[in-house]
Order: sequence, then C-alpha cells, then structure tokens
Amino acid sequence: MKKGIFTLFALLVLEMSIYAQFVPCDTVFNVTYSPLLRKINEIKEYHGTVTLSNSVRILPLTNCSLSSNAEEIIKNGDQIYVLLSQTGFIYKMGVPEDSMVRFTKIDDTYNLNYNIDCYNFAFNGNLYNYGGYGFWQKTGHIRRYNTVDKEWDIVPTNIEIIPGGFEWYSSKEGKMYVPFQKLEKRFLKDPIYKNGLFDYKSYTLDLNKADWEQIGKLSDEFIQLVKQQNSYLGLRVDSGNIFLINDETYFLDYINNKIYKSKEADLNQFLLRNSKNVPIFYDKGVIYTYSPSEKIFKTWNFDLNDFTELDFPIWTADPTTYYFVFGLVIVLAIGILSYIIVKRKIKARLQNAQLKMLKTDSIQQAFAGVELTLIELLIEENKKGKKVEIHQMNHVLGIKDKNIGLQKKVRSDVINSINDKYQFITQTDTLLISSVRKMDDKRFFEYFIADAEINNIQKIIKTN
Repeated sequence: MKKGIFTLFALLVLEMSIYAQFVPCDTVFNVTYSPLLRKINEIKEYHGTVTLSNSVRILPLTNCSLSSNAEEIIKNGDQIYVLLSQTGFIYKMGVPEDSMVRFTKIDDTYNLNYNIDCYNFAFNGNLYNYGGYGFWQKTGHIRRYNTVDKEWDIVPTNIEIIPGGFEWYSSKEGKMYVPFQKLEKRFLKDPIYKNGLFDYKSYTLDLNKADWEQIGKLSDEFIQLVKQQNSYLGLRVDSGNIFLINDETYFLDYINNKIYKSKEADLNQFLLRNSKNVPIFYDKGVIYTYSPSEKIFKTWNFDLNDFTELDFPIWTADPTTYYFVFGLVIVLAIGILSYIIVKRKIKARLQNAQLKMLKTDSIQQAFAGVELTLIELLIEENKKGKKVEIHQMNHVLGIKDKNIGLQKKVRSDVINSINDKYQFITQTDTLLISSVRKMDDKRFFEYFIADAEINNIQKIIKTN
C-alpha cells in the first residue's frame, strides 16, 4: 500500500513539474485590425491560406511556450482563422470593432509537434490539413477539424500518400494533387530515409470519396527540375502552384498537366524581393504581397502570356499502369469471348433438347394450328390495346357451337399447352397467356399477352 501511494505521489509531482515548464497560450487575443486582415476579409470570394513568418504575426504569443511557432491565416467562407503551426490550435476571428479585432481559440487540442509544415485547406465548409512531419517521420494523414468535439479527426483513406512538397489542392474539384512522394523515416537505421526517399508516382485524392488514385509518373524532365529545387516559395493559384526554382519562376498547371516558365525577368525579381518573410497570396489573377513595416500591399498581375509552355508535362502515363490496364483488357476480352462461345454452345444444346421434347424441327414450329392462330389473335388485339373475349377465343378454336362445358375444357387445354411450351422454350416461369375478369361483368374473363412478352413470342413464331 505504501509503495502504491509513493508511486502515485511521484507521478503527480512529475506531472506538475512538466506543466510548470509548459506555459499555455491565451485563449483570447485582442489584436490590431491590420491592413492584411482587412484585405483578406474584404475579398469576399477568397478561399485560401496565407503563411506568416516569425517576423509577421497576428497573435502575440510572446508569453507562452509556443511563441516560436509560425502562424497561418486560412479563410473558409466568410470566416477567418489563424492556425498555429506544429499544433492543432485554431483561433477564430470575430467581428472587427474600429481598429481592433478579437481572436478566440475554438479547439481543445492537446497534441503538439505532429504536423509540422502540414498543408492546410478548407473543403465543404470544414477545415482540413494534410501531411506534416512529427515524431521522426513524415505522414500522409488527412485530418478534419471536428466542430462538435473541438478536436481533429483522422480521415481514413484507401492508401497513405506522403506529400513531397509540390502538392496542390483544387477547391473547385475537391481534389488534392501530389505529383510525387518524399518518404522520411528517421527512426530507421537505413540512411536513405534520413534525407528523404523519393517516389515519383503521381496521385490525386478525391475528398468526396477519400480515395487516392494514381494518375501517372513524374516526367523525367520535371524530375531533373525537382532535384535542382532551391526555393522558398510555393504560391497556390487557380489551377496549380507557382514555384521559384534556381531563381526562375515556374507555373505548374495541375488541372491541365502542363508546366510553364516565366519569360519576364521582372516577375522573377518581384517574387524574389517580395516573398521573403512577408505574407504572399493570390486572388483572381493578382499576386499580393504585404509589407508589415510599411503596412502596404504590392501587387503583380498574373498573366499566362508572360510564360512559355515547356515541351514536357508534370506527369506521364506510368508504363506499369499501362501494361496492367492493357493486360486487364486482354483478359477481359478473352473472358467475354469465352463466355459468348460457351453460352452459344449451351444454348444450342438446350435448343436441341427442346426440339426433341417438342417433337419439331425448329422452335418456330413449336406452336401450330389453333395454338398459332390464337397467339396471333392475342398479338393483334394487344396492338389495339384490347384483350380477347371468350366468344372470340371460341371462334378461333372452332368450338363456338359446342356446349359450354366442352368450350371451357378446350380453352383450358389449349392455353395450358401454349403456356407450358413457352415456359419450356424460354426456361422461365412466365406465362405467355394471362387472364383477368371483365370490368363490366365479373362473371367472365378476358385473355391477353403482356407487353413484356410480345417481342419475345414474335421472335419465336417468326417464319424461318
């Protein structure tokens, strides 16, 4: 008992010690309604993110243990949030009042350092993030913020795809594009994982289904560009990303699978000068950068005419996928052909057996005499939208002058014979001739062939 009490006391002391070392962040901040926040709020149709450097902050986190964590602005509909990097912390912006605005923490997240450099985005009114580094490895997890529990939930997918740094989210399509993967598992001894193992297969994620699909393999030419990457900029635009690679501007159009290179040296210089440690975002053909010291925006009109399309795509068809699909088509074709041949053989054998049972040379001759005449009468009346009455049937069967008892027996025998043969030929339980009581006199029946059986019986009785 004493030992248990001592252990419990030690754990409590340890917990208190850890908590004493960690200073939590405030849950509410009243901050200046900066021109940056004002601009993002005024652009009503803007739905994107703005990454902030340590020198540009919205929330004054100076008095907590997470003061060094970067902040990212994300707009979802009319709502603006600030997400704290390496955490699941979400601060929601309230209604501005004069020159001030309040940010309130809306989550109850406790996990830290599991999603470093994750990709934040909004889909169907929900906040999501993808990937990130934590606990000595990169992951391909899709997480969605749960507004009820105020926590982040995992979104199960069919496979795990690790982002490689060139991923892009299409808000119009509800798709995440990952041109290639970069695998990092620092808990493994193999040094290949220390700097990242590249997998150049290209994927898209359909967020409506939460399924990844391989769309190809990174083109050899683009692989060489990726290996040369010396860039700090990845700007999301309407159909892809703008990247600086070796001080050159490239536009990756994921929607159309095309790569463009800037022809304008001024654009390269603009991005080089104005994207270092300053907020940058894109909306409706305009690139915005914000200078916190000057509290002004600088803009550049993004025009595809300023770019040259390169003669290679982002990804190409994966040969292994092509071979697999080709092989699958061949197998399916052989299977279908074999099925048709076997079905024909079975049908022929069945028909021969039917002919022997029916004692006739062809299916078309199975119905003869009054049976055939009666069927043809029923077909003609069907075309008129009518049914056959008893007196019409008696006339066709040649029993109109016979007594009622004999008439009833002959009608029953002929109808049963026709239905038996039809069921035998079609190998179904469907009756060819059915009856129903007359509407105006329930004592008598009317006879008919259902619409669904007309074409079938016409094929059976047609002349060779």
